[in-house]
Amino acid sequence: MSTHTNNVDITHERPHLHAVPKDKKLKSLTQRFKKPALIVAGIITAIVVAYYAYDSFTHEETDDAYVTGHLHNVSSRVTGVVTDVLVDDNQRVKSGDVLVKLDPSDYAALGLAAKATFQKAQADLDREEPLVTVHAFSEQDVEAARSTRDVNLAEMKLAQLQVDYATIRAPADGYVGRKNVEVGNRLSQGETLMVVVEPDLWVVANFKETQLAHMQFGQPVNISIDSIPGKVFKGTVNSFSPATGNEFALLPADNSTGNFTKIVQRVPVKIVFDPDSVRGYETRIRAGESAIVKVSLTNPEEKTGTLSLK
Repeated sequence: MSTHTNNVDITHERPHLHAVPKDKKLKSLTQRFKKPALIVAGIITAIVVAYYAYDSFTHEETDDAYVTGHLHNVSSRVTGVVTDVLVDDNQRVKSGDVLVKLDPSDYAALGLAAKATFQKAQADLDREEPLVTVHAFSEQDVEAARSTRDVNLAEMKLAQLQVDYATIRAPADGYVGRKNVEVGNRLSQGETLMVVVEPDLWVVANFKETQLAHMQFGQPVNISIDSIPGKVFKGTVNSFSPATGNEFALLPADNSTGNFTKIVQRVPVKIVFDPDSVRGYETRIRAGESAIVKVSLTNPEEKTGTLSLK
C-alpha cells in the first residue's frame, strides 16, 4: 500500500516539476533574437550613414533658389487716351500682337501738318536748284533750302512714328500679367501698362561660395518646386554670376571698415530646365516660385561629352 501511494503522488507531481513560466519563455526569445536584431539595426544605420556621407561629397544642395525668366514691362511711348484694351490678365500673346490702342487723332493732325511743311520745302528746293546756274540763287541759298527740307522730312517721319506708337504691341511671346490699364485712362509717356512674361524660364540658385569648389558648367541638377510637390525636374548648370549677390545690392556691405566679421557670401548660379523634363508642366511653373536644387558634382564630360570647360 505504501508503495502504491508514493507512485501515485509522484505521477501527479511530475507535470508541475517541468512547467516553464511564460515570462521566462519571452525572456528567452528576446535574448535569442536580440543579437541578430542589433546586427541588422547596425547594418541599416551604417548604410544610411554611408549614403548620406556619399551624398554630401557628391552633391551640393540649397533651398535659396527661385524660378525666373524674361519679364517685359510694356509701357506707352506717347501720351494719349486709351480707346481699346485687347488683352486680359494671364492671356497668351505673340510678339507683335496689339495690346492697347490710344487715340491717334492729335498725332495724325500733326503728321498732316508736318507733311504739308515738307512738301512746301521740297517744292522750294526743286524751284531753286535749277536757278543756281543763272545766278538767281546762290549755292548757299540752295544748301539752306535743302537743310530746311531735311528738317521738315524728319519732323514728318517723327509725326508718323507717334501715330504708330499709339498702337502698343507685345514685345515678345508670353503671358500677360499685372495689367493695370483700362479704356478711358490717360497715359503718360513711359507709364507701365502690363508685363509680358516669356514662357522660357530658368532657376537662379544662390549657393554659398564654399559650395562652388567642384561645381562646373554642364553638371546635372535635380529641381524641386514648392508648388509642384512630388515632382523632380531635371536641369543643367548653365553659368555662374560674375559677382556675389551682395555686390549687386543697392547698398553693398563694406567689410573693410570697423570690426571685420567674415560672412560666407552667396553666388547666383543659373540652372536651365531640360525641355523633356518640363513637358506638360509649362503653365504650372511660374516666375518667382521657390525651388530646391541639388547639383550632382560629376564630370560634365561623363554626362554630355561636350560641356566641359576644358
